[in-house]
Amino acid sequence: MATSSYFGRNSFVAVAAESTYGTANETYDVKRPIVSCSMLRTLEKVPRPNLTVAGVNGLRKGHYIAKETVTGSLELECTYDNLGYFMHHLLGASATSGGTPNTHTYTLGDVPVAGTTMALQRGTGDNYEVFEGVVLNSGTFSCAAGELMSLSLDLIGETGQTRKASPSLSYADPTNENLVLHNHLTSHGLAWNSQNIDLIDFEFKIENAIAERMRLGSRVTKQPVVSDYRSVTCTVSFETDDATYASFISDAQADLEVVFDNGLSGASKRQISFNLNAAYIESYTDEISETGLVTASVTFRGEADGSSALALGASISVQNVVSTPVANG
Repeated sequence: MATSSYFGRNSFVAVAAESTYGTANETYDVKRPIVSCSMLRTLEKVPRPNLTVAGVNGLRKGHYIAKETVTGSLELECTYDNLGYFMHHLLGASATSGGTPNTHTYTLGDVPVAGTTMALQRGTGDNYEVFEGVVLNSGTFSCAAGELMSLSLDLIGETGQTRKASPSLSYADPTNENLVLHNHLTSHGLAWNSQNIDLIDFEFKIENAIAERMRLGSRVTKQPVVSDYRSVTCTVSFETDDATYASFISDAQADLEVVFDNGLSGASKRQISFNLNAAYIESYTDEISETGLVTASVTFRGEADGSSALALGASISVQNVVSTPVANG
C-alpha cells in the first residue's frame, strides 16, 4: 500500500504572543512563508544504568525519558512590512512614531519579552505542529550582492503539541510585503568613523545568550532566561582599504549605520536601518591568495555607553505603513 507523500511547498509559520509563558495562544497575529525551518520536539531517552541484561544477548533492560527539548532554526525572507514581531521579540523593546510612513524603532530590552506560540504548517501534508513557549535565542540578518536579505533565527521552546490536521490554519498574503533587496543599500554603504564603505556582503547578528532552565519535577524547561552577556555584531566584506585597517589598529570607536531603502517616497517609502553604538573593529582579515582584488572581512562589535535607545548598544529602525511595531503588513 502506498504511503502519503509530503512536499515542502506552501509551508509557513504562524506566531502569537503568550500571556502566560508556555500556555498556547492559537489566535495567530502574524503568518509568514518560510525559506526553511528545522523546529522539532525531541525526547532524550536514556538506558537504565543498572547492570542487568536480558538473557545471554547482553542488551540493557529498559530506559527512561530524561528530557524533552524543542529547538531549531527558522529562516525567513526579509521584508520591510512583516518582520516587526520577530524584531521586537529578538531585541526586546520597540516604539513607533507616526508619519508617512511610520517609523518603528527596535532597541535592546529585557528578553524574552514573552513566550511565543508558533505553528509550523508542513507544506502539502495538510498538518501542522504547534510549539509553545518559543523564545528567540539569536537572529542574523544577512544580504550579499545579487540576493535578497534574509533573517535566520535560532529558537528554543518549552514543548509541542501532537501534529494535527489544519483546516483552520491557512495562509493569506498580507496587504504589503516589499522585499529588502541587495540593490537597496544606500549610497553611503556602511557609515562608520567618518568613512563610507561599499559592501560586498553584510551580516547583522544579535545573540541573546538564552539558556534552558531544567529542574526536578518536569521534563521541560521553565521560561528560558539570559545566562551570559548579550552580543550584537556586524560582519561585512569589501575591497580592502588602508583607512579601515588603520582604524582597526588605532582601536577607533564610532556609531555604525547601514541603511537599505527602496528609493520611493510618501506612503510607498520603505527603509530599514541597522545601527551599532560605539562600534569597534573586533577582527580584520584581508589575506592575499590570488591575483584579483584583495577583499577584507571585518567584524564590528557594538558597546553600550548609556541607559536607553541606541546607547544600549544596537537598534534597528524600520519605515513602513504598519500601525504598530509588531503587526503584520
